[in-house]
Amino acid sequence: MIEYDADGAAEYLRCRGSVAPKALRWAVPCTMLAVLFHYAIHNSSIAASLLSAPSSSETGAWSMFTYVLGFLLVFRAQLAYSRYWEGLTLLERTCGVWLNGCSNLIAFCSVKPDKQQQVDDFQYLLSRYMSLLMSYSMRDVSKLSPEFFPVLSMEGLDPDSLDYLEETSAKQNVVLQWVQRLVVDNARIGVIDIAPPILSRVFQEFSIGIVQVIDARKISNTPYPFAFAQVAWIMLAFFSIIPVPMLCAVGMHIYKAATYTFFIVFIFWSLHYIAVEIEMPF
Repeated sequence: MIEYDADGAAEYLRCRGSVAPKALRWAVPCTMLAVLFHYAIHNSSIAASLLSAPSSSETGAWSMFTYVLGFLLVFRAQLAYSRYWEGLTLLERTCGVWLNGCSNLIAFCSVKPDKQQQVDDFQYLLSRYMSLLMSYSMRDVSKLSPEFFPVLSMEGLDPDSLDYLEETSAKQNVVLQWVQRLVVDNARIGVIDIAPPILSRVFQEFSIGIVQVIDARKISNTPYPFAFAQVAWIMLAFFSIIPVPMLCAVGMHIYKAATYTFFIVFIFWSLHYIAVEIEMPF
């Protein structure tokens, strides 16, 4: 997610996070095509026939084409925003329930003097395990490098367990099991001094969190349907390369033809690339 100052005008002119460079790859060549079409049409013997008004059937076909293309672009943009917002909501809720569960466990710890060393050991392991759990969950759903999700120091953790963790594929599930086992073991020896019915809420929050991570992974692992993407891309490419330059070139001044072509192609491809960017929110 790109952070920006909504009140700063300069923020809207930067390239980082912008789809403008990608859209310009289509807008600039198509503008050049419009200029070439304009020159060829107005300097050839077929100019008169091309400058004639289009028939009603041609106008209807063009209107239908642009309607279908617009529908596909808007449909993808709406679906992409839904995926974007759902993904962020799932991860924020995951952070919330796991933070609440961890803070509850710390609050439930015994205050007896003879248990303080065990309480310190429990809280140390709990914080490390929760760091691992959140980090590996984010790595599972995100396309970013693991370096973006650091963890706390692993000093004091069992080396054999860490070696096993590196070899397994379902790392967040293993760490979650470690957390639950840690809670059960410390509840039995009195480090966690709370009634079992209240303690069970912590396990519910851990379960809710991992389910939400799996839902977020569904968004990450399920791309926009290829059939829709393919048809929309082909229609958009055809719309950019042939009809728009032709329509702008015929009967217009060369500057108008270039300007209209540039902005029409730029806006349509910008909408396309915005949807592509936000439909994978991780």
